[in-house]
Amino acid sequence: MSLRAMVASIRVGWYREFNWTNPLTGFSLRTVGPLASVIAASTVYYVGSTNNVPPSFDPSRLAYILIGAALYAHVAAYSWVPTLAIAEGKWTYVFPQVYISPHSSLPYLTGRTLASFVTSTMTVIVSLVLSFYVLSSVFHTNIPFMVNPLSVSLLFLAMLVNILAALGLGLLLSAYALFATKFEWALPTYVAGLLMVFSEALFPVSFLPWPLSAIANVLPFTEFMRASRQAMIQGGTVYSYFSYLGLAVLGGIVVLAMGFLAFRYAENRARRLGVIDKKTA
Repeated sequence: MSLRAMVASIRVGWYREFNWTNPLTGFSLRTVGPLASVIAASTVYYVGSTNNVPPSFDPSRLAYILIGAALYAHVAAYSWVPTLAIAEGKWTYVFPQVYISPHSSLPYLTGRTLASFVTSTMTVIVSLVLSFYVLSSVFHTNIPFMVNPLSVSLLFLAMLVNILAALGLGLLLSAYALFATKFEWALPTYVAGLLMVFSEALFPVSFLPWPLSAIANVLPFTEFMRASRQAMIQGGTVYSYFSYLGLAVLGGIVVLAMGFLAFRYAENRARRLGVIDKKTA
């Protein structure tokens, strides 16, 4: 994989992430979505739990939902980038120029993904901080967060580890996008909905019926959520954190390998068939 091509793709990705406008303006606009999703999910829980008889509101559960909603938005923001880069590139004639190169398009897609990861990491941190203070003042409760250099470092480490699984998922979807002439824009949305249910973003996977709960329990995205909560919510342990993180690494390697193999096969086949310029079924 060409490092020079990847660095160039990261620069292109940053410009694309900010919609070719002022970076500060683009960053502010991208923060609105994650912040809104976190506050909306937390508000639904607060209203529902306080209207129970007796009230069942739990600040720890609020912290659980706050972390999950923010990190789910973070993963969804950059794991779909390879698919969208191919889909939008087909229609704007950008991706065919990359595709006809004798080299693989993997550096281009990886660079775009890493650029989006950096942007979404900054936005999710800002949204977490803002939502914490907003929800604390609105609900008048002490959300049991641990905010110190160690917890923030452990959260960032978990986010870095999750790049393996997210990039692998992105490449799996990209293998489909190379051949797709319809619905390649919609596919990430469908998968995002499944990921929200199966990654323990808003509720434990034990609530799912078997065997769905067993499948969700071993997904690297689920382990990433668990490790992040161990890092940021009071009562978490370092042993549990690194146990979840190790499982996230192993699962991420498996997903990345599957995505790499599937994409390389699809890319070679698409080159032979010459389908990259096809835009109608």
